[in-house]
Amino acid sequence: MKNLKQLVLPCYKVEVAMGVEAWYFLHGTTCGVCNLTYFLSLISIMTVTETRNTKRGLSYVLHPGQADGSMLSLAKDWGIGRKAVSRLLEDFSERGLVRVVSNPMTSLIDMVCVKSWMKDGRLMENPTFHQSVKAYEGVRIYLFNGQRLETLRHSSARKKTAKSGNMPLVFPASTTSNPVTKETDTDSAVADTGGTSFLQSGDALSGLSEGHHVPD
Repeated sequence: MKNLKQLVLPCYKVEVAMGVEAWYFLHGTTCGVCNLTYFLSLISIMTVTETRNTKRGLSYVLHPGQADGSMLSLAKDWGIGRKAVSRLLEDFSERGLVRVVSNPMTSLIDMVCVKSWMKDGRLMENPTFHQSVKAYEGVRIYLFNGQRLETLRHSSARKKTAKSGNMPLVFPASTTSNPVTKETDTDSAVADTGGTSFLQSGDALSGLSEGHHVPD
């Protein structure tokens, strides 16, 4: 699975809230691919309206905020083994990013870290959302459909219009009392854990390869 070049969402905008430790983990790797790539892949297949699917002649309902992802299909899409998929989903679950619910046909993934989304001009709350961090702690990011993901840049909150070269992502030392991210641009995906680093328009997952590694 290659790193995404463009983010494809089922709606215009998605708001995600998570703890700082989970944000650290997403910048680790599994089988040589950034964990953030796998996470964004799940968000891209999340449904925002009730959907009925059929598998092996049996039908089931996919509720808003759920992704239909069996181990076999995810292993094929991600290009890794089923064991690695299972371990990665367990890591996501332990960090409050997803909740896996199995039925006789498939595995349904509740995207419990997704707080809300914007579709057809309407803000909709995710019924599967589970608040794992306080309102003014952790990390809040805003993802926009069609967001280009190419380079990671450093930006100053006081100089949002200033251009800067490629810089490494900076994380806070503490996992508590971190201000939530402020939405600064309706055309960019933003992630801010300490007021210093932003994932902006034209940003990529390349370069986010340090940290946790889960072998296949």
